[in-house]
This record gives sequence, C-alpha cells and structure tokens, in this order.
Amino acid sequence: MKYGVNRVTLVGNVGEVPRVTERDGEAFVANFPLATNEFYKNKEGEEISKTEWHRIVYLSGKSRPATILGGMLN
Repeated sequence: MKYGVNRVTLVGNVGEVPRVTERDGEAFVANFPLATNEFYKNKEGEEISKTEWHRIVYLSGKSRPATILGGMLN
C-alpha cells in the first residue's frame, strides 16, 4: 500500500504567540491557534460570519527550525 502526503493551506489569523519547544535535540515543534473565517448569505439574504479555530502543530528538523516560524508570526 502506498502512502501519500495530505497538504492543506490555511489562511487566517494567528490567535497567540507560537510556543516553540525542542524535542530530543533533533526537532523543533511550534504550536499555535489559527482562526479562519467564512462569510456567506443565508436564504433570507442575511450575511453570516462563521469563525473556526484550528490548533496548528508545526514539526521541523534542524535544517528548518520552527524558531524561524515563531519569529515570523510574532
């Protein structure tokens, strides 16, 4: 059985400063919440806004540390 990679692109607003931790000296992990918004009109023509929160976990190795991501999102 072949395994693939699922890739998702989320565009939204970062909810808090990312927490970056080091794991076993081999990898970095950045955690942060991300809010995405959806806007649409219901049957009555009213504009509805819906916000959904996502918990993002970014895992990186030494070659591309999560500390770079943490710096970009601050």
